[in-house]
Amino acid sequence: MDFEPFSDGSFIESDLGNIPVGWSVVTLGDICAKVTDGSHFSPKDTIGGKYPMLSVKDMESNGFNYKSCKYISEDDFATMVSNDCVPLINDILVAKDGSYLKHIFIVNENREEAILSSIAIFRADTAAICPELLLCWLKNPSVQQTIKDNFVSGSALPRIVLKDFKKLKLVLPPMSEQLRIHDVLVGMQQQIANNQAEITTLVELRDVLLPKLMSGELSVADI
Repeated sequence: MDFEPFSDGSFIESDLGNIPVGWSVVTLGDICAKVTDGSHFSPKDTIGGKYPMLSVKDMESNGFNYKSCKYISEDDFATMVSNDCVPLINDILVAKDGSYLKHIFIVNENREEAILSSIAIFRADTAAICPELLLCWLKNPSVQQTIKDNFVSGSALPRIVLKDFKKLKLVLPPMSEQLRIHDVLVGMQQQIANNQAEITTLVELRDVLLPKLMSGELSVADI
């Protein structure tokens, strides 16, 4: 691991190799106030329901697709709230079952929506780690390979085993270094979100214009 931007050359030994002085080796369970999944009870899709009930199939790169998800009643949503199946700001949501690790993103706003057990919730202890840093770490290809090799079970429907996953170790910089990294990560994530929003707008525009162009209803000259 390259620590050059964050080290003056002084290192200490750890069970994950040499790490900069002031850094520490912790487990995922140490730095998360909560590591859990969504509801194991799936309420019925309710006609007129206004509360999204989301599963791994509704996840996208930076959020949820609400077009195909089910919607549940107010009573069922209240049950989801009491069972802590409603994500909070800064929670990191991870695809846990089936297409595990395909999508991982951070919750940026409070919404009245609940999630099913196919999605894992990582609630960072913000006194220990910046949520954006935890998000970046979970997306790291080497970390994801370690997860696949050690913390996934099942063949027909592979899934991450959370009780074991909490034991996964990582190297944690001191908060002063985390805050430096945080500022860079937030800027990058905002740019990615802006790019994704622009792509979505262009795709929607294409889907509207292309049939009209092909049918002759609209000409290129009109555009």
